[in-house]
Amino acid sequence: MAAGARGFVVAAVAVLAAGLALAPARAEPAGGYFLVPTGPVETVFDWSRDACVKSHVPDAPARAFRNADGEVRLIISHNDNRALLGPSLDAVVPSCAVVYEAGRSPKLAAFDDLSWISGVYTRDGRTVYALAHTELRGERTPGQCPAGKYSACLLNTVTGLVSRDGGRSFRPEGEGPPVVATLPYGFPTDRNARVGYANPTNIIERNGWYYAFIFADGYRAQKRGACLIRTKTLGDPSSWRAWDGRDFSVRFVDPFRDAVDDPAAHTCTPVAPHIIGRMIGGLVTLRSSGEVMAVFGDKRRLPDGSVAEGFFTSTSRDLITWSEPRLVMRAQLLWDKSCNERHAYFYPSLIDPEATTFSYEDFGERGYLYLTRYQLRNCKVTWDRDLVRVPMELRRDG
Repeated sequence: MAAGARGFVVAAVAVLAAGLALAPARAEPAGGYFLVPTGPVETVFDWSRDACVKSHVPDAPARAFRNADGEVRLIISHNDNRALLGPSLDAVVPSCAVVYEAGRSPKLAAFDDLSWISGVYTRDGRTVYALAHTELRGERTPGQCPAGKYSACLLNTVTGLVSRDGGRSFRPEGEGPPVVATLPYGFPTDRNARVGYANPTNIIERNGWYYAFIFADGYRAQKRGACLIRTKTLGDPSSWRAWDGRDFSVRFVDPFRDAVDDPAAHTCTPVAPHIIGRMIGGLVTLRSSGEVMAVFGDKRRLPDGSVAEGFFTSTSRDLITWSEPRLVMRAQLLWDKSCNERHAYFYPSLIDPEATTFSYEDFGERGYLYLTRYQLRNCKVTWDRDLVRVPMELRRDG
């Protein structure tokens, strides 16, 4: 690549110097798959150099797909969603074109306020379906939310988008509000913090079904944790069903339009809450075994009794039962902004440049852990956020 080109730049510092510790967890019982970092941090998108506008930041996990023209599109989302483009993941460069921006509608029932593209899937590289993290900001509508504050007036929802031009532009899917998941309680005002369903993972296909995780905050009948949803019809946002502890029987309802006699029947049951208690950043199917690996940030006790903060993986054969998490690397996470560190990290995803699927949903022997790196100033998060990646190798106990 020519000097000064906008694209991948390998960081001149080792991972440890960047605030990431290249140390896998202690070995657990044989048979488990785990990731080992094999090289330094690579800077994919440098906000101070590459941002088109101030809000051009990676504010959701990086999602990649290949379109029918052979172009790789790596979406990094804020509510004005943009992508990096190139012939391969190793050669993508930032584009200033907005691929989707919701309408900032004060009518909450429109589900068209602020949206982050958070999960993508395409079978042919032409039609690309997306799950969006859509925020409904009640404090901006007069009389809607007495608290009048961002967090206490935030209702998180999941909506469905579609692109018919290979990912160059997205729009809401369907004729009405493209609701995938929302609470069955209308607009809640009896709380002090955000509620709802947030941060969809990427979508993976298994046996004709399409699966994703969403994260639920605890509210009334809805328990806090990672909820698993699935559909066979990506083009119908209302077709997604959630796990209820026994089967995928939970149908989400739109309380702005539907009468809801039993709200609890329309809430999901978190999967493996004692194993995965945090938002899942991404899913991949391991080509070597067919198992699914999830990656997430957490602060957990290790087998030796010590406590580690950083990024972990867990694996599953059925998406319901998950293995004990394995530490990939230590890092200061976004919610723990210590004044002793220059950076915090969040929004992990796993992407293998050699994936065999259009949506990079499979992972072989090697790939990358993608992360958002926050430049802290006076212990606070700023707009200065970069997308970085760390090379990984997949290994197995025994």
